[in-house]
Amino acid sequence: MRVPMAWLVGLAGLLAAGCAWAQGAGSYAPDEDGWVSLFNGEDLSGWSLTDPNGPNGWSVVDGILTNTAPSTDLKIDRLLTDHELHVEFRVPKGGNSGVYLQGRYEIQVADSEGAEPESHMCGAIYGLIAPRTNACKPAGEWQTYDATFTAAKTGRDGNIISLPRVTVVFNGVTIIDDAEIPGVTGAALDDQMGLPGPLYLQGNHSSVEYRNIRYRPLKSDWAPEEDFVPLFDGESLDGWEAITSGHGTGGKWTVEDGVITGTQDRPGNGGLLATTDQFGDFEIRAQINPEWDIDSGLFLRCQPDGRCYQVTVDYRPGGQVGTLYGEGIGGWIQENPDWVKYYKADDWNEIRAIITGQPPRTQVWLNGNLLIDKVDTEERLPAEGAIAVQVHGGGDWQGRVTRFRNIRIRLIEP
Repeated sequence: MRVPMAWLVGLAGLLAAGCAWAQGAGSYAPDEDGWVSLFNGEDLSGWSLTDPNGPNGWSVVDGILTNTAPSTDLKIDRLLTDHELHVEFRVPKGGNSGVYLQGRYEIQVADSEGAEPESHMCGAIYGLIAPRTNACKPAGEWQTYDATFTAAKTGRDGNIISLPRVTVVFNGVTIIDDAEIPGVTGAALDDQMGLPGPLYLQGNHSSVEYRNIRYRPLKSDWAPEEDFVPLFDGESLDGWEAITSGHGTGGKWTVEDGVITGTQDRPGNGGLLATTDQFGDFEIRAQINPEWDIDSGLFLRCQPDGRCYQVTVDYRPGGQVGTLYGEGIGGWIQENPDWVKYYKADDWNEIRAIITGQPPRTQVWLNGNLLIDKVDTEERLPAEGAIAVQVHGGGDWQGRVTRFRNIRIRLIEP
């Protein structure tokens, strides 16, 4: 991929910050159990108003996300698919707010102690699903939601083939158990069921406080590992070949301890290692562990001259990992600076990508977190191509390497 225009700016920022994020010290990286914190307890980083011109009553007070009405709703600056969610909240007497899954389905937050179960009380999917019991504590006490959410699914034509489902555990009591959500609730950001969406917190009704907001990607709908076949046998480069591209004559590729390792074979000379087989619609999973300050990539539908849809492995100042670049076909297709929040430095990271259709829809996950969901607007490439990994040409890698392992594929019927 090309060098981003922000490279110099990013380098200056990294030097000033001691290269903190470059080495993967981001506070939003998944913990050992896969949970990702959405609120750092210090400021509103990663959040924005749903209406940038609306009143802002949100602040952080003693580590608590606090809203003072009148205010505007607040959303995270990233998109979620299937996930588990943990939220702690506190409402005053008569308080009213809401936690919106994907910005579309509200779990009501309200002062509902002692009320009979109905679809507008605390814990309900607002106006659609009533909780089976009232687990609400008195106003002014901290309360907890633990939700498990699976999003609506669409077919290739964009039509809904399965509705979203949710389980809500309220203060340790299961009040909604794997219920189907028939549609979006009031004040939804949009009605685009089946597309990823952000978590948002309602702020336009009353004062409310939140803390300990975190989520974990849910893999219940992921194809099982037995549906995949390996593209790399872990011992040799059988089924792969080095090809010349705009980055050089191929680079140097070796296999050791089940890892494909690539580097420049002389300063400035890189290239591609590509499968000899061609693929159309598929899901690919692979693990990556590049050394710092190298540019690499995982190529989808790669052509003999190196043109492709590239999942970036650009681990340099100003670079991005797990985003989508059109190698030789127009440049950036979709960026996402949030990649650094999910990346684990000096460790193996899981890339999952799905490409289907023509023009294709491409989705990319990094360590289970969706970074990219893009439907292209034009046919840039043939509908089939190789899988390839890249050593970027130019400069001098000085022996630094890119690493890939556990590369496996699942074919998807058109």
